[in-house]
Amino acid sequence: MVLRRSSVAAALSDALPDRTWQRDAALVFLVALVLRAWVWSNKGTMVVRDATRYVTWCNEFSLGTLFGTRALVYSGYWLPYCGWLRATGEYVHGWVGVQIGLSALSCVLVYATARHLVGRSAGIVAGGALAVQWEVYRWAVRPQSEFMLTFALALALWRLAHYHTTPTTRNRVLALGTLGFAALVRPNGLPIVAAYFLYDLLPSTSDHRLNLGFPAKVNFALVAGFAAAIAYRLQFGWAKGSMLYHWRKGIIITPDRFVYDYTPASASGVVDFFVANAEHVVAIAVLRGLWFFSPVMPGWSTGHALRAGLTLTPLLVLAALGIGAAAAREQWDLLVLWGTPLVAVVVTAMGIWVAGWRNFLGPAVVVYCLFAGYYVSLTDWPRKARALTRT
Repeated sequence: MVLRRSSVAAALSDALPDRTWQRDAALVFLVALVLRAWVWSNKGTMVVRDATRYVTWCNEFSLGTLFGTRALVYSGYWLPYCGWLRATGEYVHGWVGVQIGLSALSCVLVYATARHLVGRSAGIVAGGALAVQWEVYRWAVRPQSEFMLTFALALALWRLAHYHTTPTTRNRVLALGTLGFAALVRPNGLPIVAAYFLYDLLPSTSDHRLNLGFPAKVNFALVAGFAAAIAYRLQFGWAKGSMLYHWRKGIIITPDRFVYDYTPASASGVVDFFVANAEHVVAIAVLRGLWFFSPVMPGWSTGHALRAGLTLTPLLVLAALGIGAAAAREQWDLLVLWGTPLVAVVVTAMGIWVAGWRNFLGPAVVVYCLFAGYYVSLTDWPRKARALTRT
């Protein structure tokens, strides 16, 4: 991919300070770890909802369990979890401790990614912003896969940054490996990975390929495989009618809180339903997409809304400014590497009903933090902060 007025080129031409990255990373990790440990001390280990399903899969593990249910698309999370439980005698608290550590490490990975592609100030802001996002890190105290997709995407973006600036075989293998991990943690990881591979459907002579995959024809087969995997995941919902139920009811957030009120036209099948109700389907999808960017959800307690709103609202504003600045400065490398997951997440949220946005928010916040760090690095705030530390 051609780099135009690229922050990547600038980052590679400047020598990095000697050991500052170690101090920065340690500070980001410590802040993140303390906040997550604080939530854990207050909430304790919470084995509820999806966590009980993972335990069931562990106890009934077989090829039928792996391929005959939804288990395959969560296997990047629950298989290591099962291994931990068997190795430690069902020590769930220890696993949550591991999750707390990985969640804090996600902030360091975001710091490292922003620093590598933009600079130190961008890294500190990005990593620090992820460290304090309560609505994201509170899921780390549950043995559920929401937190793991945040970690997996942060890891993948870090390796993609290194491959993009230094396209060696080793960096390519590491980038592909981390993307594969992200694809298997949760079903909504698959569209993110597939979106990256779309760039490599272009001919080998194109300047807009990421060159992650292979020649266009081979890469097309890979994308088709991702599409088949996504269809495999959805078929459980379609077969039971549950996915279509949410469209018929016009559900935007939850069945009891926010719906699009309409009377659907009768249809004999899934395709017929979407054709017969096309204008309503578009309206529901657009509302889901718009609502995704709300910092709070209906039905939350006042305390919940305040914590989420106070941490997420400034980040959304800074991220929007960062995306606008990257587009104005023609820094297409950042828009592609960081913006692609956000587009995939929003499109997925528009098409698939979820209770609120807890399944999708973590990966989106990783992107918000990176663009927020980029925007702040363009302002005078980094210079003013350095001046204050010298006085």
